[in-house]
Amino acid sequence: MISKSKICLIGDVVVDITLKTSEEGIKLRLGGIIHAARCLWALNIEFDVGYFAPSYLDESIEKYLKSLGCNEILKLGTVNGAPYVFLINEAKEVGDQGYEFILRDDIKLEYYSSAIDKLGSNNYDDLLFISGNYEFDIIKSKTTKSRIHIDVANNLTDLSLFKDLTNKLSTLFISTSSELFRNLYKNDFMGFKDHFTDITERLILKENRGGSRAFDFETNELVSVPAQTRPIVHSVGVGDVYNASYICHYPMLTYESALNISSWVAMEYATTTYPDDFKTGVKRILKSNIDELVCMGGVNLPWESRKQINIYIAAPDFDFINTAPIELLVESLKYHNFSPRRPIKENGQMEKDASSTRKRELFTNDIRLLDQCKMLIAVLLYNDPGTLIEIGFAAARSKPVMVYDPYKIAENCMLTELPILVSSDLDEIISQVFIINSYDK
Repeated sequence: MISKSKICLIGDVVVDITLKTSEEGIKLRLGGIIHAARCLWALNIEFDVGYFAPSYLDESIEKYLKSLGCNEILKLGTVNGAPYVFLINEAKEVGDQGYEFILRDDIKLEYYSSAIDKLGSNNYDDLLFISGNYEFDIIKSKTTKSRIHIDVANNLTDLSLFKDLTNKLSTLFISTSSELFRNLYKNDFMGFKDHFTDITERLILKENRGGSRAFDFETNELVSVPAQTRPIVHSVGVGDVYNASYICHYPMLTYESALNISSWVAMEYATTTYPDDFKTGVKRILKSNIDELVCMGGVNLPWESRKQINIYIAAPDFDFINTAPIELLVESLKYHNFSPRRPIKENGQMEKDASSTRKRELFTNDIRLLDQCKMLIAVLLYNDPGTLIEIGFAAARSKPVMVYDPYKIAENCMLTELPILVSSDLDEIISQVFIINSYDK
């Protein structure tokens, strides 16, 4: 006889399609709450699922969840009007991932009341909701005896979802990539958490590659947990894995330990899209001493601190060449709340017939700007003399220097060996920015 699950995952099941790039082929797999299901499977935790999806996906969802050992699968409603397909332009979240939810404005949900009633009668210890297109209140009203954890994901812009709460949530997860965060955050975590005082017992802010912060409203305990640094393959669903791992561990471990082990589990998910490899990595983590994992540290760089980090962009940022790689770097840095500084845009582009006075003015202003910056990233579009000189000048002033080499043209040994990193992979560049500036390495 199958034992009763204590955890149920609730939310949408979609099809994730990561679009083809010059480095990677197209990738298609079930997403939505399936990411969290893969986590519980890897942790050997019994679980149930309550889901919403179009009927054409039902057979695939049932088959896949059974392969993960899901005990009970409850379809809470069917989706009409849209295929429930997510197009993902950029999988690693180097910058904005360019999500496109096909026909999202045409979605219509048909609820299955008998399945929702069954969900409530199962009396789970913990319910993890990933917010979606369904009405949260319809489900929550039937599950009053369970601890409720919810990730507000990317489809909420305000707190109206929680206006009629009668009991506090156990945990509210929010990410710095969410629109709700961007609307409410005013560069002060303690002020930000006050928005949730009457909503949840614990608030967990996932700060992407910069770690996580969590606040316990009962004990007034603030915990900061680093992110783990390894080359990533994707970031899709990594936050859901973090959530699922946390709700498994927090009843048994200290608050900080549960968050730390979840950070490690999430890191394993980000390094592969192959479930068996993910499970192997999780097994290694579970065999490790938790205190030792905590002591190993990682990257800890709060959101608001990043804005103060000025980064000098050394590049031929001229109006007569294709500056697309520069724009990509700059937008990626801004996405993560860093402050890229573009000397040519800020101080002006030198005219062809510039006088000595004008040249001295531009030089002085650019050096002054460089002195205001903590580090330099060069974009090597070609062997531009100004860019190469700026690399050497910044290194001589003991500033960290990296070279983004999108066309793989760096060959000179001074150019390849002087910077701390030369890479054509923007993910490596962004990750190294976090590492260099981290409070906890």
